[in-house]
Amino acid sequence: MTKKLKLNAKDVFDKYFAKSLTGKNSEETIDIFCKTDNDYFANLAKKYKLQERQIASVVGFKDEFFVELLINQIISENKLGKLFYCKKVTANQKSGLLSRKINLENKEKVLTIGGDCVIFKVENDQPLMIIECKEYIDMIRMKELIGESRIIKDRISNSVLLLNDIKFCVFAEVLELTEGWAYLLNNSDLKHKIDQIFIIRDGKRKDTTNKPVRVNLEKFKLYLQDFLLKTR
Repeated sequence: MTKKLKLNAKDVFDKYFAKSLTGKNSEETIDIFCKTDNDYFANLAKKYKLQERQIASVVGFKDEFFVELLINQIISENKLGKLFYCKKVTANQKSGLLSRKINLENKEKVLTIGGDCVIFKVENDQPLMIIECKEYIDMIRMKELIGESRIIKDRISNSVLLLNDIKFCVFAEVLELTEGWAYLLNNSDLKHKIDQIFIIRDGKRKDTTNKPVRVNLEKFKLYLQDFLLKTR
């Protein structure tokens, strides 16, 4: 008798979530996303006997899925497919967590950091924008983001400035900072070179029934669309 394989978190998301979250265009995709909350994803994941950590992964997949889908729909709707493409850049198994390999101008290069969604130029595979998806931004993640932005954008001795003029953006569910720290993140040198931070839902992580705020998603879409149209 063949043993039935258990679905992992990615399988569950791809099979039971992805299609229902995909709109016919970017506006419809935003409409669909605005009607979901974290409880919706967690409750459906529980039906497939996923463990707590896997359930959290399913909840996390939705943001990466939404951002990549929205970018691809914006590219398609503006007929920019010959100019730009989007993909996830992850750790390369052979070279460790700090290495992400891409092909740039027909040569293999290594990014010191990856991205949940990276927008590339078709012509020479030049990365133009890195978007990191975060479940939340607290003090620890704020420091991580500042560190990541420095790695991406600073001139570091004995290294090549591979990503000159690249945009580094953050798509976060909620902001878990006090008003004072949130102000500093957005209005001081602490922000460093994070180009834009988009906070999608009101409230905190514990507010799992809070849905994405439509105006926030519209701002995100407009930012991406303006960037691509100005860069073409």
